[in-house]
Amino acid sequence: MRKRPPSKFGVALVQEYRKRGLTQYSLAQKLGRSTRYLNNLEHDRNEPRFTTILLLADAIGMDPGELVTAALSWAALTEEEGALGEMEEG
Repeated sequence: MRKRPPSKFGVALVQEYRKRGLTQYSLAQKLGRSTRYLNNLEHDRNEPRFTTILLLADAIGMDPGELVTAALSWAALTEEEGALGEMEEG
């Protein structure tokens, strides 16, 4: 059974909101959530629900699909780097 790659939603989330000039605090204010909640998402301590992804994307000013694609791109990059590291060790 293949192991699931770690979620990189948090990395993508930070990158996307900073790209648009937002801070964690300003995004939390737009969402009506705490900065602690966002921090947990950013550090992959919590996985967002589908509705949360929709709300985050709207608050950031992007399409939800773009946010998910960004997260998947980070996960693929991490998986690729891990495979390269294993090849170098082996």
